Amino acid sequence: MKWFSISAWLFLTLSLLGCQSMAQSKTIGAGARVVNTVPGTSIVRASFNGQGMGGGGGEECCVSLPEQWRPGMTATIEWVKDPSPDVNPGGRRAPRWNPDGTTPPEWHRWMKEHEANYVRRRVTMAVPKYEKVSSLVLVFLPCDEVYPLIDSAEQGRVFGGLRGRSSQGWDDEVVRRLGGKTKCQR
Repeated sequence: MKWFSISAWLFLTLSLLGCQSMAQSKTIGAGARVVNTVPGTSIVRASFNGQGMGGGGGEECCVSLPEQWRPGMTATIEWVKDPSPDVNPGGRRAPRWNPDGTTPPEWHRWMKEHEANYVRRRVTMAVPKYEKVSSLVLVFLPCDEVYPLIDSAEQGRVFGGLRGRSSQGWDDEVVRRLGGKTKCQR
């Protein structure tokens, strides 16, 4: 009888430990945005572990992030890049819309050709260590690199003191602060 009670206790203990190891870490909702530092391109859309966001640069709500960083944490980031916004191969610009705001058939044909030139990328990478979740900023760097910024102090280090977002110097300084490449190998 004693062995039965020890066996039952051991089974229960191991079962509870197994449940504990399967427990998901706590997550929190955070704003998300895209910052593109590559001149002459635009990010059409991006996702972080399947959670999508637009590429327009404004903060969106929300993505779910683990409340605490853990060693070995990875993320899959996917994005669609427009390598030549507003222009198709050969330099052809989009036809004008109709005066009433509707799109002519030529515009739809142009857009279909334009979207065929989009570049799709996917990378699974280690998530940089973070202490305090601020928001998720996916920073797109030259050479099809991406850097996920989550930590509030790190966001301050990268973006702090920068002025004039529209200047090329702003993009270059963000790339420098993140240790990104400026010359890509072909």
